[in-house]
Amino acid sequence: MSTETSVTRVKINWSLWGPGPFDRAAKEDKLILLDSGATWCHWCHVMDRVTYQDAEVVELVSQRFIPIRIDRDRLPDVDALLQRSPALINPMGSAGGWPLTVVLTPEGDMLMKATFLPPHASSKYGAPIGLVELLNSVDSLWLERRQSVNEAVKQLREKTTQGFGEIYYRPGTPGQKHLDEIFAGLSSAYDPAHGGFGSAPKFYAHSALEFLLLRAWEGNEQAETMLTDTLRAIGAGGVHDQLGGGFHRYSVDERWGVPHFEKMAYDNAGLLANYANAYSLTGRDDFARIARTTFEWIDQVLTDPDRRGFYASQNADVDLNDDGDYFTWTTREIAQVLDGHQTELMGTYYGVDEVGEMDTRIGRNVLQVTKTPEQLSKLLDRDVQEITRAIASAKAKLLGVRKKRPTPGVDKTIFADLNGMLIDAYLTLYERLGEEKAREIALDVLDNILHDLRDERSVFAHYSQDGSLYRIGLLADQAWMGKALLHAYQVTLDERYLRATATLGTYIMEHLTAEDGGFISAPAQGLHRPEAVTPMRSWDDSPSRSASSVAAQVLLDLGYLTGEKEYSEAAANALSSFAAGIEQRLATFFSGYGLSVDHLLNGPRIVLIVGTTGDSATQELLRTGRRSYIPGALVIAIDPNVPSQGQLLRRLGYTGGERPIAYVCRARTCLPPAHTPDQLKQRIGQLRSADSPKANMD
Repeated sequence: MSTETSVTRVKINWSLWGPGPFDRAAKEDKLILLDSGATWCHWCHVMDRVTYQDAEVVELVSQRFIPIRIDRDRLPDVDALLQRSPALINPMGSAGGWPLTVVLTPEGDMLMKATFLPPHASSKYGAPIGLVELLNSVDSLWLERRQSVNEAVKQLREKTTQGFGEIYYRPGTPGQKHLDEIFAGLSSAYDPAHGGFGSAPKFYAHSALEFLLLRAWEGNEQAETMLTDTLRAIGAGGVHDQLGGGFHRYSVDERWGVPHFEKMAYDNAGLLANYANAYSLTGRDDFARIARTTFEWIDQVLTDPDRRGFYASQNADVDLNDDGDYFTWTTREIAQVLDGHQTELMGTYYGVDEVGEMDTRIGRNVLQVTKTPEQLSKLLDRDVQEITRAIASAKAKLLGVRKKRPTPGVDKTIFADLNGMLIDAYLTLYERLGEEKAREIALDVLDNILHDLRDERSVFAHYSQDGSLYRIGLLADQAWMGKALLHAYQVTLDERYLRATATLGTYIMEHLTAEDGGFISAPAQGLHRPEAVTPMRSWDDSPSRSASSVAAQVLLDLGYLTGEKEYSEAAANALSSFAAGIEQRLATFFSGYGLSVDHLLNGPRIVLIVGTTGDSATQELLRTGRRSYIPGALVIAIDPNVPSQGQLLRRLGYTGGERPIAYVCRARTCLPPAHTPDQLKQRIGQLRSADSPKANMD
């Protein structure tokens, strides 16, 4: 984010997070101004130009503060601590989000916290106070009442540290009641008019949708309706890029109509898996189509050409003078691309008009499906297949023109956790829809990440730059890469992937587990320094599934596949450390926890095929197993003639036969073996019936 300005040629000399600026603050007796933002954050760029290039702000900050700037994507643990910590002064109430504007003491205690601030109070930005006034006020308070302020922030820090531990240590026994509680909370928060949960602004809640998949699998019709209506509404809405594929970060309204236009790797990973699994469960072709177009967008925009990894995000804007203009259209722009009949058709299909939906860009339309091809067929008295072909042709023309526009930039940083999410989602797409290219890319990226982002202990760093590794050992990176590695192991039975996951599992148990069994976000640094980040505890799915719940599921699967009980015991202990913390009103945040509790109680669900790899009957059984959505299932094909696979077969306690055979099990309890795809489908159906809360497979 640039600090050059037309207002002043002087710029703020931002420091990086580390001991240097804190030591300097103590030596010069100054407070610290910290700015946390991201490359994709529109208002971060606005504040950078409007505020941090203002001559008065630059002079004030340069003379009286030590400025630190962090990228929240590169320092997620630092940003998370700042976001969750209260400040002594909160001019915007309990402020959170980006840009995050914080004033710290030289000891690292938080004096003030806010978000976007113009230089001075501004009706244009709806700001009753500006950064200059706030900084002057806070600095004066600290200088004039140093002792009382320091005592107050110290007490606040101690109370906050104690509170962090208490919030996420709520011991109990995980059980079915917790799954029922989460579903009741999701049902209460559900928006029956538009799908999704809550009101504006509306986020996807991928983990909650995955939890609905679980409940729908169990035969809950309400859950299936909530799931399908939400995915249908998201797919038709403006949050879904109707031309280029992929999803924007969230909707500013409750109808999924107008998005914040940045596109994030984590949203697209979560929704790719949601749509692929929902297609398997429901058979809806529109879900398969959306999954494929999302994959195509990721492949085109977020994938390194050499497959070194997946990129982090695409910006919303080209510059500060536009607001999603790359993605939106005026009626005139559409008419310049399409002929009269197509213009009329697409105007009706997308609900385009002269006003549009953009408050800051009157006349610009966010494309969103307002009428289905079937509805248009009746309205225009034309064949539905003809309508469908005409829509596809017009979309291709519009997309071709859009690609010639200045394109929003991409953050090409390769983060371990985001790559784990996307590898896992790609392998899900491969299994559910048979997309071979997704498998190929996922495994190529995985092998490169293994090479590029691990230290000498085979522990993942968050990212690398100029050949150096940064933020090594964070829970999110180990958990999501562990999930990706286990998925790759299922697909390939390459022992490298299982060994790598076991290394991560051991690291999580030894370095990322508190004494009470709960997981922590980062290894304890053992430093009493201002820049030392206190490890956090969290089960919150915000915005993606919590690293703690992912780690628990990985450890449960590791325990099953390796026969090493300490992995599954560590997972059970972690889940038990928070079992009493589940509340209905927070169900959208704890759905990931619920998924792991289900895995503990009812899993792992297993489809194990035993047969010669080259046998067509073996492949048909495997294809049937992979195409079937089964919550958290391990779907594995073992060739008993391969020595390492024969060892796995014996370790898991199964046997082969003269012809290919498929076992469908829940943990160690199995249904009668299957020898044909039809029999396997029946067994999977029996497993699904047995997973109904009222049924028992034993």
